[in-house]
Amino acid sequence: MTKLSDYAILLIGFSFSFLLINKIAFGVSLILGIVILIFFNLEIIVNQTKRIFKKISKYEVLITFFFLFLFFISAFLSIKPYRSFLVIIYLNLFMIFSFFTFLILLKNKKKAIFLFKILSISFAANALLIFIYNVLNYEIDEELIKFKGFVNLMTIFAVINFFLIKSKLNYITIFLLIPNIIMSGSSASILGIIIGICLCSLFYLLTKLHILYKLRYFLLTISLSISIISSFLFYKNLPRIFDQKSIANFEFKIPTNLIDHHRQFIWGFSIQKFKIKPLFGYGQDSSNFIDGSQVDIGSKYTGDMNFIPSHPHNFLIEILLETGIFGTLSFILLIYLINLRIWKLNHSFRFKLCLIFLNSFFWGSSLVNFSFWLGWWQASYFLLLSLIASRGVIDKKEKKKPIFLV
Repeated sequence: MTKLSDYAILLIGFSFSFLLINKIAFGVSLILGIVILIFFNLEIIVNQTKRIFKKISKYEVLITFFFLFLFFISAFLSIKPYRSFLVIIYLNLFMIFSFFTFLILLKNKKKAIFLFKILSISFAANALLIFIYNVLNYEIDEELIKFKGFVNLMTIFAVINFFLIKSKLNYITIFLLIPNIIMSGSSASILGIIIGICLCSLFYLLTKLHILYKLRYFLLTISLSISIISSFLFYKNLPRIFDQKSIANFEFKIPTNLIDHHRQFIWGFSIQKFKIKPLFGYGQDSSNFIDGSQVDIGSKYTGDMNFIPSHPHNFLIEILLETGIFGTLSFILLIYLINLRIWKLNHSFRFKLCLIFLNSFFWGSSLVNFSFWLGWWQASYFLLLSLIASRGVIDKKEKKKPIFLV
């Protein structure tokens, strides 16, 4: 049983190396590893789940219920119900499996440390392989997109691994990170790092400067107001009319070196379609099937690109478009609820800093990045939440400071 559990840890830890091969290999390795781990730790899961459920409040149950109900409504009304129900199923499975992984690791420190070590080895090897590939194939005027998406994921792990485990291998990943980002042209990684550093710095200032802490609610109100006004101004400058004459004459007011021509058309088109079905949207993972989404834009700047090439390239616009206002609000509340639960597990400054960086990087880079429904991207987020949570509980039990050497 112990050996099989160790094999399960190996499958989970090295699943991210299999992602370099293809997504199917990653999925099989990760799911198989977690299922084996769950099977041999059912008693722990049952006992821990009973204990945790006793502490769940009514508002937490209500938020979860509304999330499931509203997402079900969006899927039921979807223009592609099969796709919508399928992604809802695996979204919930990712959350449940990650929760079970957390329960197992917090009760078994040896397994947790073993998994953290394997992840450290895996990402150091991945960073080295990608660096070698990039160097051998690099041309100054050309981006290497083969591992562009993976570099974004590796950026999160490069930082989080320092919190999970003390290992010299982590320095390999972090040392090779910048050249890999530059050669891969991963702008989403750069955006995620910038947002992560900004929010972590803000948290540091709020924690260390007493006067700022007293003004935290005022500062939050100001920040939200600025965000809303900025979003409105941003929207006003996106394309809103899509006949050929309007497209040809459209003047880009948003700098195209910040947001490229194609994304501006994608976002403008998506927002206009959202306004047609604002309550429940078009259904999860269905945006590229919306009427008109596959029509060529026809701009001299976009070539033969269409209005929605598989997804809107912005997780917030995507969720709004596909699940409507109700689905989006319930989803945001659920993610907030999950993170709030984890936030309370450990009062260490470094633990909280790690959780802030994960969320700010993941959701920040997702503003210009993959579809939220991309399985490996989604699974990585929930798995990382479970790893950070289990590390936090282990550290708290031992009354030691978390290992964070960045």
